[in-house]
Amino acid sequence: MKLESDALVTVRGTREGVLIALGDGDWNEILAELERQLTRPNAAAFFRGAQISIETGQRFLSESERAQLQALLGAHGINVGVVAPAAPQAPVAPQARAEMYTRHNGDIQALMIRRTLRSGQIIKHSGSVVVYGDVNDGAEIIAAGDVLVFGKLRGLVHAGAQGDDSATIGALSLTPPQLRIGGHIAASPDARGKKTRGPEIACVRNGRIVIEPWRV
Repeated sequence: MKLESDALVTVRGTREGVLIALGDGDWNEILAELERQLTRPNAAAFFRGAQISIETGQRFLSESERAQLQALLGAHGINVGVVAPAAPQAPVAPQARAEMYTRHNGDIQALMIRRTLRSGQIIKHSGSVVVYGDVNDGAEIIAAGDVLVFGKLRGLVHAGAQGDDSATIGALSLTPPQLRIGGHIAASPDARGKKTRGPEIACVRNGRIVIEPWRV
């Protein structure tokens, strides 16, 4: 018998609705298992009217995988408004994972996190990341796009991690141990003094990282 952590697909109720957690096995087998669970007796009644969340664990969905998943769910009348392309790699409470989701705007996929990231939590995402909360010292965000923090940024952040030097890092309080954008690294903004500076944004100009006031 498989443990829940080893299952290809786990479906369970949460305070927010229904969470579908996908395992790390073969993608075609995952789709087949999801199809099997969606066609179980009473499955339609279980999903009807519920807020559906999908957690993909350590898997980063490609565009084709995302399209397959949406087509399968759509065929069963399930409209998903919450998708987590990657869970934190450090142990966190289930509700912390459930509050991560991807909003779609054309080809742009931004991972929205509505809570504070604590020491030991690691977020990796193939697009931009927006945090509504603090990023504490010891937490880490690695994003292919921008990283915007509506709170205090004190953890390690690497924006444009796939080589995009046009990415930016913004925070209401910007004091990480170091800044990384694309292939560029800058020393901690703390070196500029302890005075409160307000919201700031970091970007690459003329081959180096600069920090400017962020008009949010």
